[in-house]
Amino acid sequence: MEQARFPHAAFRVLLDDGELALARSLDSPEKIQAFLAVEVAYNFEPDGATAYGPVEVLRRRTAHCFEGAIFAAALFWLHGWEPLLVLLEAPRDFDHNLIVYRRAGLWGSVSQSRHEELRGKPPTFASLRELVLSYHPDYFSDWTHDRNDLTLRGFSSPIDLRTFGSGWVACSGAWHLYFHLVDGVRLEKLFSTGEADRYYGYPLEDLYD
Repeated sequence: MEQARFPHAAFRVLLDDGELALARSLDSPEKIQAFLAVEVAYNFEPDGATAYGPVEVLRRRTAHCFEGAIFAAALFWLHGWEPLLVLLEAPRDFDHNLIVYRRAGLWGSVSQSRHEELRGKPPTFASLRELVLSYHPDYFSDWTHDRNDLTLRGFSSPIDLRTFGSGWVACSGAWHLYFHLVDGVRLEKLFSTGEADRYYGYPLEDLYD
């Protein structure tokens, strides 16, 4: 199957000159992370659930973790980086989404979060597992607010968003991409009791709670 290409024409036509210049200037993981941290407010969805596409995030300057992730992924792809998403799964809590990359053989990430500790990390980790483990001590329940109530259970392998075509880059809403991502994804436990207990599927019932 031929790999999808970045939809330059569809992306450009949605942006004015200033927005296009900004997108072109965000040409590294560090610049994208800084933009998310400083210029994009966390989207607490005051008017109901949203899944803004990348252009909407750029324009509205608000995003929750999934919206921030696909915004970062679109800019990664625009600038020649692979748009790779890693899903962090946490029962009884909010999941999280990382856009990951490697530089000089080391793993780093970009992400949006209401918690500073769960945002992106520089490429200093020898493996994806080490990168994900670095989030574990700060991944405590948003419901109990107890820092000892750590909830991160597992993570996916990097998911290449080009697998889902290019339509998500220019779409205004990306719920379809989210449901495709979690449907059938295999997750690896951070802490398992053995090989037979190492992998599990995403608990789809959590989507409808």
